[in-house]
Amino acid sequence: MKNRSIGFKLTVTFAAMMIVIVAVTFAMFRIVSASVLRSSLRDHLIGSVESNVDDVRFIRTMAEARSLTGSSIFVEYEDGFLEIDDDFLDVIDEVQTSLYSSEGKLIYGTNPLAPSMDGTEITQSRLWQTTEKGIRYEVYERTLPVEGTTGLWIRGVMPTTGEEQQLRDITVILLVLLPALIVLSLLGAYLIAAKLLKPMREIERTAAEISEGDDLGRRIRMEGPDDELHRLADTFDEMMERLENTFEAERRFTADASHELRTPMSVILAQCEYTLSKDDRSPAEYTDALRTIRRQGARMNGLINDMLDYTRMEQKAERYPLTPTDLSVLTREICADMAMLHTNDITLYARVPDGITVNGSRILLTRLLQNLISNAYRYGKEGGSTEVRLSRSPEGRAVLEVEDNGIGIAEEHLPKLFDRFYRADSSRTQKGTGLGLSMVKRIVELHGAEIIVKSTINEGTVFTVTFPIYVSGEGTQRQA
Repeated sequence: MKNRSIGFKLTVTFAAMMIVIVAVTFAMFRIVSASVLRSSLRDHLIGSVESNVDDVRFIRTMAEARSLTGSSIFVEYEDGFLEIDDDFLDVIDEVQTSLYSSEGKLIYGTNPLAPSMDGTEITQSRLWQTTEKGIRYEVYERTLPVEGTTGLWIRGVMPTTGEEQQLRDITVILLVLLPALIVLSLLGAYLIAAKLLKPMREIERTAAEISEGDDLGRRIRMEGPDDELHRLADTFDEMMERLENTFEAERRFTADASHELRTPMSVILAQCEYTLSKDDRSPAEYTDALRTIRRQGARMNGLINDMLDYTRMEQKAERYPLTPTDLSVLTREICADMAMLHTNDITLYARVPDGITVNGSRILLTRLLQNLISNAYRYGKEGGSTEVRLSRSPEGRAVLEVEDNGIGIAEEHLPKLFDRFYRADSSRTQKGTGLGLSMVKRIVELHGAEIIVKSTINEGTVFTVTFPIYVSGEGTQRQA
């Protein structure tokens, strides 16, 4: 059973259940049938005896008996005669009726139990069962209230052979029909299991095809009713969709990273080859070569660090627990530090009120602000300005804005701005690593926040991040 298929296990389990059910049904049906037949037999016996009660009368003299018309039988009893209808001895459906005295003496009639019952005193009306020569009999005896007599009893005897034969017939029928029912049930169980497990086989086949090949686009796309297996197949398709998107994103990330690393590496190698191609280079030429190598190395180092940070966020988001963080204080500190850089002679302004707290990671929020401000420095106009604003919206959310008056971004590039290694135009290829805004987007998602970008060519760009406000007391976020 361990290595058998689910269909085989279901069929065997169903078979075992059917056998148990059939066995219990057979036993109960036989018991009920026996009880019903016995009850029917006894009712018939009692009814036959009761129908003979009125067939007996007591007559004082024979002269009175002779004056009666009809065919009757007269039996001397006590100080008179018993008049008995001539059909009293008739055997009706195997019921034999006879008359007894209270001392157990047979007065009239016959029955198969007469020899063994002769002389047995009768004391009460009763219905009982006995066996004679291997045959079971039902016996019913009761007092016979005939006027003018005492101690007169009527007894009816009926063999149970008819009941037993009917019970045997029922048993034979059950023994033939029930196994046939089991076989039909097993066949039905096999067909039902095969139909129900068809989606499972489709899932297995699709998974095997995906495993053996490299086509992650394979889907089950099951049709039919919306049952559990249909939903399982849909879930499998959704899982494969996510896996395909993830693998595609990873392939694109690897290709983009390789491309980004290849350029500075090619420059470094070319510069080294050029510098070493002659022995009489001047100190100034060696200095220029080393500066080029250092610049490209710094670019590679920045790219590698950004990729490592991005990977850590993607794979181990739990390393950055969200705790109540004073965003007002954090924003002021970062703006004060980055204002000292004076990149491109850009002036940084900060408009930050007190008391705005969010549930967040101080490390990630620091990276988010640094990346947005660095992006504004990188693409801002020389001698221009960048403004960081923090406020509370009418809906009760924290709103962080970073605005520059730089070169701006064309509208068609905005939807892809947060893609990894994406740059809106060729003028940006030498600026940054292409991962800064991707990390910003991921940090926003980890905080349950939202980010939007508005930009105008040659006028500037504004990034707006909206956070849920932290509610003290229960340590939860509330999103208006």
